Amino acid sequence: MSTLQTDVRYIKGIGETRAKALAKLGIATLRDLISYFPRAYEDRTLMRPIRELILGEYACVKAMIAAEPTAHRISGGRMIVKVRAVDETGVLDIAFFNQDYRRSQLHTGETYVFYGKVEGNLLRRQMTNPILEREGQQQLTGRIMPIYPLTAGISQLVLSRSVRQGLDECRELLPDVLPDHVRQEHHLCYVNYAYENIHFPDSPEALEVARRRLVFEELFLLSCGLTRLRSRRLDVA
Repeated sequence: MSTLQTDVRYIKGIGETRAKALAKLGIATLRDLISYFPRAYEDRTLMRPIRELILGEYACVKAMIAAEPTAHRISGGRMIVKVRAVDETGVLDIAFFNQDYRRSQLHTGETYVFYGKVEGNLLRRQMTNPILEREGQQQLTGRIMPIYPLTAGISQLVLSRSVRQGLDECRELLPDVLPDHVRQEHHLCYVNYAYENIHFPDSPEALEVARRRLVFEELFLLSCGLTRLRSRRLDVA
């Protein structure tokens, strides 16, 4: 049975290789893993039809592949794959650099959600190297995504999945260090809700609730520690 001190190697879905990469981030135990908080977030809930995509902004768009991808080499030997996607409102041209596998991944008639920076002009929208996934998956799009500090061998997706495994593993293990009367007095959420929504927020409001709880907890523990330290000094005196 896992505890918060369990080595991440033994967490389901992580294993030896991934644990070695996580160690470069200072993550050795289950507690380390769930306490490795995001440094930022990307709101990928905003879904726009192609016609309403705003140049220079990041947004999600659901579109169907209109023709088989084409590929050719450009200066410097780089490979560029181009594909055209459409919805009921317009056309989106998409380019992938050095991602030749996209040719066999994308097929006419399939629908994907693309997330990226909108480029082009008022007549034709474009995206370069967007994040994409099949319609309905909502692992990479359609939600608020945590952005973590990374290291070699660890991608955002790998780290996010590892944290997901860690949270699932310790769902019943997290102690709530705040006394009930303190939590209620300050209208704070439970610790499980805080950890879940600091990593995988259901909404901007849920993220703020989680952040407020964790910041308060840190200051509360610091205050308790300082009070104990003062008490010991008085006892010595």
